[in-house]
Amino acid sequence: MITVYGYIGAPSAGLREAVAGASLVVGGQRHLDALGVPDDRRIVLGRIGPAIDALQELPAEDRAVVIASGDPLFYGVVRRIRAAGLKVRVVPTVTSLQLAFAAVALPWDDALLVSLHGNDPAPALEALRTHPKVGLLTDGRTGLPQIVAATAGLGRSYVLAERLGEHDEQVRVLSEEQARVVTDIAQPNVVLVLAHHPDDAAAIGEQTAIAGGARPAGAEA
Repeated sequence: MITVYGYIGAPSAGLREAVAGASLVVGGQRHLDALGVPDDRRIVLGRIGPAIDALQELPAEDRAVVIASGDPLFYGVVRRIRAAGLKVRVVPTVTSLQLAFAAVALPWDDALLVSLHGNDPAPALEALRTHPKVGLLTDGRTGLPQIVAATAGLGRSYVLAERLGEHDEQVRVLSEEQARVVTDIAQPNVVLVLAHHPDDAAAIGEQTAIAGGARPAGAEA
């Protein structure tokens, strides 16, 4: 049986118990180290292909645990694992974007949500210019500097949320001028790009029946 666990901040008791009884544990280096997984039972995630090969070769009676950052169903590994024909049980947690919106008390059902991980950033960066509330999963190539450059002159506010759930978590609300000069950015991080400061009533937006599909009334491009 393969169980995919979401992980953010600290491992749950359930995850620790599952890892202790698993024949194979797949996850990021920091997750595996935090859980003390022995080298002979771990596969460090980089490319997903080798991990899928190992999961496919695992005897049916053995237990495997896959650890994913945030919610494994949101831009996570479950899609690739299921596409390979493997059946999984999923134990989700909140996404880092959900934590970022919560940190500034903004509803996120009207937000456009984007992953820059391994993707062409151009469509996402273009969307920042037209949508008033965007949450972005950044990567090493496209982060706050590129995001600010793509929205230059639009008067956007930026929420830089670093190492969410960790003991050194930091959430900063920045103007364009402030965001341009930030250099001490910790990984991992996510960024919210807002047409209004999060404390402005206009940033709250309006609830619609289609999540992320409508621009709040009165919002500026």
